[in-house]
Amino acid sequence: GSFCDTTDQAAALAYSAYAMTFNTTEISQGVYFGSPPSRVYAAFTSAEGWRAWCCEQAEADAHVGGKLHIYTDGYNAYGEFTALEQDRAVAFTWDGDGEPPTLIHVRLEEQDTGTVMTFRVTGVCSEQDWAGLAGTLEGIWGRVLNNLKAVLETGPER
Repeated sequence: GSFCDTTDQAAALAYSAYAMTFNTTEISQGVYFGSPPSRVYAAFTSAEGWRAWCCEQAEADAHVGGKLHIYTDGYNAYGEFTALEQDRAVAFTWDGDGEPPTLIHVRLEEQDTGTVMTFRVTGVCSEQDWAGLAGTLEGIWGRVLNNLKAVLETGPER
């Protein structure tokens, strides 16, 4: 399932007499994979993993402060790993073409013979900017996470 939670925060613009209201908004999706946490973790921490389910080209230097870059179909996204806990959690910044920067949190929990993943996208932008973006991000991430599930459970399309 997924949900959006919005919390208003006041932020003053530097060197300005104006104040704007920004939203810290979160999109969260839970997914069950019939694969062990180690395979799901590798999908987010290795270039090979990213290419299998998300993009044509990828670079992933999986250590805190390490860089992430994905490219597919004219779209680039850049990020930096901010937290890694082997087979349990991954967090990274995400700055995709035409999107405000976000923070992605992936939490993995072993369940039966598979893994429950909680996937969270957090963004800070104006309420107006987030209104259209939240639905777009839910749609995009929903599709690619469904692809990740298919790849992990049945193998990549040939």
